[in-house]
Amino acid sequence: MVNLRQFSYFVRIVELRNMTHAAESLHVAQPALSQQIALLENDLGVQLLVRGPRGVEPTTEGELLYRQAQTILRQVDSIYTMLSRQADQISGSVSVAMASSTAHMLALPLIREVRRRYPAIELEIVDIPSADLTLMLQQGRVDISLSPDQEDVSSLSTRPLVVEELLVLAHPAARLPEGRLSITDLTGLPLILPRPPNKLRMRIDYAFMNARLQYRLLAQASTSAILIPAIREEIAATILPYSAAYKDIHAGSIKAYRLTPPLFREISLCVSRSAPERPTVTAVTQVIRTLTETLIAEATWQHCQLA
Repeated sequence: MVNLRQFSYFVRIVELRNMTHAAESLHVAQPALSQQIALLENDLGVQLLVRGPRGVEPTTEGELLYRQAQTILRQVDSIYTMLSRQADQISGSVSVAMASSTAHMLALPLIREVRRRYPAIELEIVDIPSADLTLMLQQGRVDISLSPDQEDVSSLSTRPLVVEELLVLAHPAARLPEGRLSITDLTGLPLILPRPPNKLRMRIDYAFMNARLQYRLLAQASTSAILIPAIREEIAATILPYSAAYKDIHAGSIKAYRLTPPLFREISLCVSRSAPERPTVTAVTQVIRTLTETLIAEATWQHCQLA
């Protein structure tokens, strides 16, 4: 008979892609962990894991179970939270997914603020490419997403949070005109841009197409964790919001230029309509909104405005 402990074991193995590391994190002996997975596979009648070049990997059936098991475990956690929490203390786990460009600005302040206001909440930050945010939320793998230019989806509740201006980010040694730049100024500049499918990339492509110009694409990357170092090393320039590189801008290792006409993107705070209402999710959602307002009011988060 399949049980929740087996689901928990299986999810941890898939996340770590290593049986030994999973056993250590779960504080169980590896033979016992392997036995539980064997029992799970026997009960379900399918193979769930295989050993590959990158460690233990889920089969097609295993990937399906991983997504469903995450949803089940999260729902069970919400039930325990609702039944056992004290009136003056909100407790439980909440996962928030955001693109790396947003995470640069918001992740650490959010962790600090949630810890200060709700010490019993276990917060998880999931930093993933923006194209994957909607699917992660729909599959129940996260509770909240901060999604750029989120389209209307019937299964999601979406509330605009902030509108960010897109800036040209370049090495200080790049030969660019002072002041605001036009799309024409960028035609000879080597660019490293977000990899499609990406809403920000679509805006950039449309701006060049509308001007009947082409850009010089040097490389593509799915996260700003690759884009920003490429600028610092004077490999290429990019177009991203201020939040993606604000520390480097202040340090002088990256120079930011505004565009004329300007380009913008909107970040929305999204939750699943089908997920059970949880006080922990409501609390973290409110913290995100309040924190965003504070960061903008204090001019920590620049070149943006509340939506």
